[in-house]
Amino acid sequence: MGRVIGSIEASQKNESLVGIKLMIVQQVNSDGEAMKYEEVAADTVGAGIGKYVLLVRGAGARKAERDNLGQQDVLDCSIVGMIDRFNK
Repeated sequence: MGRVIGSIEASQKNESLVGIKLMIVQQVNSDGEAMKYEEVAADTVGAGIGKYVLLVRGAGARKAERDNLGQQDVLDCSIVGMIDRFNK
């Protein structure tokens, strides 16, 4: 889980990333509180800055992009959903 805190622009990148929105995501715990790490994730759902999101990594991240935008082999993290609320 994470919260989108920004986006990046990269004029030089792997050809398979052209047209993909890349977002900076701050990992959060189950209370929605920020954790130490930030990472870049490909956005498959149109998440905006400030949104809490679901993340997948590895093969799942590559598959999420392949279904939406074609063959993407260089991804390791994708946003696949937006969190409406945390229930505990």
